[in-house]
Amino acid sequence: MSLVASDMAQAMVDQLDEAWQIVKGEPFPGGSREDARIMFLAVARGLLVYMEAHQNDMVNTVTLSGGSAQTVTAIDLNIPPLPPPPAL
Repeated sequence: MSLVASDMAQAMVDQLDEAWQIVKGEPFPGGSREDARIMFLAVARGLLVYMEAHQNDMVNTVTLSGGSAQTVTAIDLNIPPLPPPPAL
């Protein structure tokens, strides 16, 4: 499975109303969904760039179902190259 910035951004946009209601205790006041998508796309791209740069820092031991721990020397998150952001 590849991690795709645009998919992550859309998931964030989809959760905006519910998250706003939970945190603020009131409905999301509205605004441009396109502006929100651009902001979340930037967040998702930043997260993927960071994860790609630090992927070998995230996991160093895996415990198998038999109970033995195995050291992990490298992982690959399978993050595809990021496309340029869409033009505004």
